[in-house]
Amino acid sequence: MKKILSLKISMLVFFLLSLVACSVEDGTNGLDGMDGIDGVDGVDGSNGLNSLINTAIEQPGPNCPNGGYQLNFGLDSNNNGVLDTNEISSTEYLCNIDPADGLTSLISTMIEQPGDNCVNGGYRLEVGLDSNANGLLDASEISTSEYLCNGDADDFNYQSYTSILRQVGTEDPIEEVLENSLGLTLTWARQSQGIYVGTLDIPIDISKTVIFFSTPISHTAVRGELINSTQIRLELQNGINAFADNFDNLSFELRVYE
Repeated sequence: MKKILSLKISMLVFFLLSLVACSVEDGTNGLDGMDGIDGVDGVDGSNGLNSLINTAIEQPGPNCPNGGYQLNFGLDSNNNGVLDTNEISSTEYLCNIDPADGLTSLISTMIEQPGDNCVNGGYRLEVGLDSNANGLLDASEISTSEYLCNGDADDFNYQSYTSILRQVGTEDPIEEVLENSLGLTLTWARQSQGIYVGTLDIPIDISKTVIFFSTPISHTAVRGELINSTQIRLELQNGINAFADNFDNLSFELRVYE
C-alpha cells in the first residue's frame, strides 16, 4: 500500500511540474511593494560666477609683431564686476598679419541679451580678418564667435544704468536710456575726435562700479574708464590708434554693486 501511494504522489508531482514547464503564458504580476523612504537631500552647490572679458589693443611687439588685440578671460571670483589680474584664467592674442598682405584682424564685442545663447545674458565676441579693407568687421568676415555668459542673477546684487548711444559728426553723443535703477542723470559730451566724456549728476563709489560697453560695427575697438566718481571716458577707434566719430548702436551699462 505504501508503495502505491508513493508512486501516486510521484506521478502527481511529475504532472504538476509538466504543467508548469509547458505553460505558454506568464502569470499575473504581483502588486508593487511600498516605496522606500526618500534619502536625505544633498548639500546645495556653491553660487555660480560671472564670466568676464577684458579687451585691450596690443601694440607691435613679441606677442604680435604687427600689433593686434589682447583678450583676457576669467571668472569674477570676488563678485566685484571687474576682471582682476589674479582672476585671469587665459589670455589670447588676435594679431594683425603682415601689412604687405593688406589684411587686418578685427574684433567686435556685443552685449548678449538673455536668451538661448546665455540664459542670464552676457557678451558675444566676434573676430575675423578685414578682407575688404573697409575697417569694419562685416558679417561675411566673422570667422569665430564666442559667448561669455553671466551666472545666476540671484548670485549678486547691483543697481544699473543702461543705454544705447549714437553720435554724428562733431555733435555730442545722444542716448536712449533703457534702465536706470540708480536714479541718476548721465550727460555725454564730445571732447575730441572719437573721445567722449559722460558726467553724472550724483557721485558713485568707484570701488564698487564697473562699466560695460559694446563695439559698434562701424569701429574696431572701444576703450572705457571711470575717471572719477562723477565722470566716465569712452574712446572709439577705427584702426590702431585712430580715433573716429560717427557711431550707432553702442550698448553702455554702468553697474554699481551693493
